[in-house]
Amino acid sequence: MSKVQLVGWMVMAIMIANFFLYPATSALAQTVRANGSAVAAQAKPISINKADAEGLQAVRGIGPALAERIIDFRSANGGFKSLEELKEVRGIGDAKFEKMKGQLTL
Repeated sequence: MSKVQLVGWMVMAIMIANFFLYPATSALAQTVRANGSAVAAQAKPISINKADAEGLQAVRGIGPALAERIIDFRSANGGFKSLEELKEVRGIGDAKFEKMKGQLTL
C-alpha cells in the first residue's frame, strides 16, 4: 500500500468516525453551560420567575432574545402565575411550550 493510499484510508476513517460521533458531541455541547461545567438542563427545572437571562438560556429552545422577552414579560406582569402563561410571550407557541415545559418551574 502506498503512502497516498494509506493517507486516503486514514482520511476516510476519520470522516466515518466523525459521522458517528458528531451527534454525541452535539448533545454533550447542549448540556454544557456557559461556565464550562457539564450540567444537563434536565437535572433541575429552571424557575421562570427567578432565573436570569443566562439561567433561562439553559433551557433548550430559549436563546438570548427569547430570554430577554421572558424577563421583560415577567417584570411587566409581576411574574408568572402558571407555566401556561409563558405562551403569552412572543415567540412561544403551543409546540415550543410543549417541548420546554418539562424543563421549567415557577
